[in-house]
Amino acid sequence: MENYTLRYSDIRKPNSLRAKARNLVLSVLIFKQNLKGIEKYLVVPRIQFLYIHHAFADELTQLDQLMQVLSKHHTFISHSEAVERILNNQIDKPYIALSTDDGFKNNMAAAQIFNKYDAKACFFINPGLIDEHDFETIKTHCKVKLHLPPVEFLTWQDVNELLAQGHEIGAHTMYHDNIANMSEQAIEEDMKLSYEILNKNCGPVTHFAFPYGRFSHFNKTGKELVFKVGYQTCSSAERGCHIPSSSELKQKDLCIRRDHVILDWPMDHIIYFLVNNVKNRSEKNNYFPY
Repeated sequence: MENYTLRYSDIRKPNSLRAKARNLVLSVLIFKQNLKGIEKYLVVPRIQFLYIHHAFADELTQLDQLMQVLSKHHTFISHSEAVERILNNQIDKPYIALSTDDGFKNNMAAAQIFNKYDAKACFFINPGLIDEHDFETIKTHCKVKLHLPPVEFLTWQDVNELLAQGHEIGAHTMYHDNIANMSEQAIEEDMKLSYEILNKNCGPVTHFAFPYGRFSHFNKTGKELVFKVGYQTCSSAERGCHIPSSSELKQKDLCIRRDHVILDWPMDHIIYFLVNNVKNRSEKNNYFPY
């Protein structure tokens, strides 16, 4: 019997030691920094990329609230515009570019909330899983690759609907594999295939985000192949924001940093990360470490 997960409350473990420790540490940090007067940080000109993985039914209210809070100090722009502004040093006010990873069907609901705020996101998908309806295949993939119970994936019809709404589609490898564990040949074959499938089904697709997102999940070979096969940008999941560069920044050298957000986090925890990014802003964030 197919039994897809529909609510985040069925997944999260708020009473786990890890969750308790995380909340305690963040609460202490927030108390020490005293987030009063945070406006002076939030209005600093920069580009901040934020992304989510899912928007379950019980997360939609929080997503709407987050968009309300963000819209107070930031202008929402597309992934493509954000890249263009970074490369051209046109960062004249605080901008936010939104994206989602993994291609869950519940992101269609997130798109509706993004639309409400005239925000266009980039949906990074694994083309090998689009239109996948075999429950056992999905169950195994979610357990092994995503450490989640079964979650339904987008269809190509959904993808085309997102494009029609003005959103963008990006690549996330064929099946969400850890590039750091793959051979050069396997990486190139995967990237070429995902590029061909997405361009065939979606029109020009120029953005790529590597799965899992930490620098340890990627490498110089992967970086070079991203641009070799035809993608024009590469995104991580390392925290940080982007500010103007004092020297010319080439497109193949730009490492997009994105902050992951889980929607049931307390709002002040999310804002803490944004403020911390501003405090630690650096031109170095624009570059790969390899």
